Formats: sequence, structure tokens, C-alpha cells
Amino acid sequence: MHQRHLVASRGKQVSAPQLREYQLRAVDAVRKHLRDGKRKVIIVSPTGSGKTVIAAHVMSSALGRGKRVLFMAHRRELINQTVAKLVDAGVPADSIGVLMGDDKRTRSGAPIQVASVDTLRNRDWPAADIVIIDEAHRSLAPTYLEIIGHYAGSGAAVLGLTATPYRADGGGLGDVYEVLEVVATPMELIGHGFIVEPRVFSAPKLDLSNVRVRAGEYHEGDLASVVNSSALVGDIVETWRKRAAGLRTVAFSVSVAHSMNITERFVAAGVPAEHVDGETPTPDRDAILGRLNTGETLVVSNCGVLCEGWDQPAVKCAILARPTKSVGLYLQQAGRILRPWGEQRAIILDHAGNALAHGLPQDDRDLTLEPSVKKRGGAPAKCCSACGAVSPIGATECAECGHVFVAAAPVEPPVEAAGELEEVNAVNIEGMRHAWVELLEWWSKTNAHRVFNGERPMKPGVMWHRFQDRFGCKPPAGCKLPIEIASDEEKAEALRRLRQEASERGYKSGWAVHRFTERFGHRPTERMRYASIGASP
Repeated sequence: MHQRHLVASRGKQVSAPQLREYQLRAVDAVRKHLRDGKRKVIIVSPTGSGKTVIAAHVMSSALGRGKRVLFMAHRRELINQTVAKLVDAGVPADSIGVLMGDDKRTRSGAPIQVASVDTLRNRDWPAADIVIIDEAHRSLAPTYLEIIGHYAGSGAAVLGLTATPYRADGGGLGDVYEVLEVVATPMELIGHGFIVEPRVFSAPKLDLSNVRVRAGEYHEGDLASVVNSSALVGDIVETWRKRAAGLRTVAFSVSVAHSMNITERFVAAGVPAEHVDGETPTPDRDAILGRLNTGETLVVSNCGVLCEGWDQPAVKCAILARPTKSVGLYLQQAGRILRPWGEQRAIILDHAGNALAHGLPQDDRDLTLEPSVKKRGGAPAKCCSACGAVSPIGATECAECGHVFVAAAPVEPPVEAAGELEEVNAVNIEGMRHAWVELLEWWSKTNAHRVFNGERPMKPGVMWHRFQDRFGCKPPAGCKLPIEIASDEEKAEALRRLRQEASERGYKSGWAVHRFTERFGHRPTERMRYASIGASP
């Protein structure tokens, strides 16, 4: 139980929870940035660190200074959680209005408005001096950008909150925010007992080389097909029985059909399990999660519902049964089970190799507002087999000839291959990274010898394949291929091929130069540019 202190609210002294040290640092940092003229600040802190508590303190303080505040979130659970934290912070109920569907707590004159984004875009926007955005990694979505632009344009301060400042499409949050403030690291929170360090059991990642990427994430249809044809490593039910039997568990699946199949498998094995997805009615979902909380249900499998904005500390096992290219999604899923619950250790059963691809949830990461990758071309489309016209990917019929597109056959739930998940921790991850460094030294020495003797140097990909042969998986996060050794003529030919690929795929100008720079460690010279298009400088 927090110790409590007194805060001012409309001239009264009321009791409120005392903030932790790092939460106080966050509040002080925000105030300093605002004093320095920064009007758009994003606070980054791990799942379970109490970002809503920080926001409630900021709102309570603003109320005491006669300011109006708008708090935005995209899920009903986050709205209700925020209202509860405000009341706990000593804010009178009549100072809080809720904008969410037909919610009865609407108070148009209240100085603090807690709003659902979906509801807000269809209502008159309330006046605000401060706008707080929960799950702020969503800030580049069109609706968010419109709302942020409106309030920032009128002089309001904008404060974002997130555990994962990543955009799946690689876009940087610097398009919205001016400064990123890291409040605490996972290991700092683990050291103070605010979150728990998980045990992670993982497996070699599936071969996803032929799965298309849309907006920075695997294409759902392609992914479902690959997971269907490529077995997940380890029997999900048997692995759970061996590693986490009796623990309340959440499972993350590829599709609704996959989630339902996982549920059926557990039920058939005598384990009480239920399924939720985006179409599950709210009362039913609340009842299912209530049974999970009491232990009447032990496993809840879901597709795209419980990845973020869901807080249930009694759930201490996460089954990751889907690969993801998104570091943010992986950390959000893993973070669902990291809040303390008695002495119980959190367990992650990663059947798709995400931990090896992205690192452990508690790893330190370089956080930045800059884009992580070059953005690529326009929205996905498809070609009509009857007339050849191009239509949006979601179209049901061709706008030119009326041809009806045949829906893809439903994908059967994936199979599971024989095999064991092995525990992944800082020790064996570090061992893999050490092996990678040794491979790098071998590659460098061998190539130096080859170049000295006039022989063709090895491609960096040789290291990748040798690592996979040794460990049965891709190198862990942070292991990068070295710069390729090549002559100017070979570099010019590589640039020509990259330009041709960019043209064929419709990538934006500069994509070829960006890929060239990643591969060779420098931008192409003018001579290489001309040579790549068959001209002379």
C-alpha cells in the first residue's frame, strides 16, 4: 500500500498516493521540458511501472492550478483505470468527465475529460491546456494526428505515455514529439521489485523469408499460411504442462481460428480454457477475464485483444504462439505478465522464436524518436485476374469490370512439431553474442587473407548461415552483419540492381541508396551512381 501525502485540489487538502522515486523524476522532467519550451513530450517507461499514476498526478496538479486536461486512450479498460487512478489521487468525481459511447459519467463542464479516441472523433472536442495520450506509440495514426494538431495548434501541451515507443512501420515518433524522456529501465524496476524478471523458454524462429511485410508487420494471410505449413516448435499444451501447469495463462495466436484451436486443445486435455477476440461481446469478455482472475479458468487464448491496455497481475504465464516482426508488439505481449503477484515468477513460452529475434523483455534498448527504417511505398493492392486493373487490397470486386474477387480459403490452425523449448536468459543470449563476435573475427581475418592474395572475399551472409548451423536459430538481437567487402565495380553493379528492385516494387526515391549504405557502410559515390545507370560522370 502506498504511503499517502496531501495535494491541493480546488483549494482543499486531500489524500493521494505518494509517487515512487522514478515517477517523481518523470514529473520533474516533464515540468523542466515545458519550462524549456518543449510542448510535446513523450514519457517512456516499462509496462507495470505506473504510467497512469504519473498521468493522474500531472492531472491533479494541473487541476490545482486551474488548468483543463484531456486524457485520451483507445480502450475501455484504460478509460476506467484512469478514472480510478484520478479518484485515488484525490480528484473529486465531479471534476472528472468521461467521453466514451453511452457512458453515464459524462460531465461536459468538468475540467478533466477522460476520452475514448473513437468517441472523441465523433464529438465536440473539449477545451484543454494539457492533452495526455496513453499508448502514445499510436500517435502517428490519422485520428491521433488530427486531434494532436488541433490542440497543439491552440497552444496546449501534449504529453505521451508508452512502454514501447516503436512504430511497426518504422516511422519515428519524432514526427509528433519533440523530446523523449525515459523514466525507468526494466532492470531498475526488477531490482526494486516493481516488476518481475521472467523465465523465457524459446525455440528457433520459423522461416518467414517469403512472408510479405505490410506497414512493418508480417502480412496476416501470409503469416497464417506459413504457420500452418511450418510447425510451431513444441506441443503448446504439453509444454505448458511441463513448464507452467496450474498458472493462469494468456495465449497470443496468429488468427481467430488458431486461438480457438488452442482453446479446444487445452479443454480436450482437461484444462479449463476460453477464447476471446474482437467480436466477443464486452459482457462476455469481462466474464471470461473474471473467471481467469479467480482461477476458475486457467488459460485464455486471444487474437488481437489482450496485447495492450490489459492489467491482470494474477496471470503469470504468456504463450507466444505467433511470430512478430514488431519489437513493440512482442514487448507489449510479454509485459502483460510482469506485474508482481505474490512470489510467483513470470514464465514466457515462446513457440515462435520471438525472444531470439528481439531479445529478452528486460533487455536495455536504444530508444529514439528517429525512424528505425526507411519507409516504403504506398498501400498494398491487388490485380484483377479478369482485366488486369489494380484495386485496393480490401476490395471485394474489381471497379473496372465487376469481377468478384474470390476470398482466400480459411487457414487451418497450425501444427506443432516435436521439440522442446529451451530456457533463454542473459547467460545463453550472451553466449550466442560471444559466438557471433568470434565468427566476426574469423570472417575478418579470412577475408583480409583473401584480399591480400587477390582472392574474392566471402559475403557477410556466410556468418549468418554458420551461426544457424551451430545454434539452429538466427543470431539474437544486436548481432549485425559486417560491412561487405567489394570493389567499386561490384558496388556499382549492386547499386544498379537495388535501383532496379526499387523501380519494380515502387519504393520511394532513396530506398536503393539507403540499402546500399547499410550494406557497404558508405553512400555511393557519383561515379557509382552514374555507372549504375549506364552513363558516364
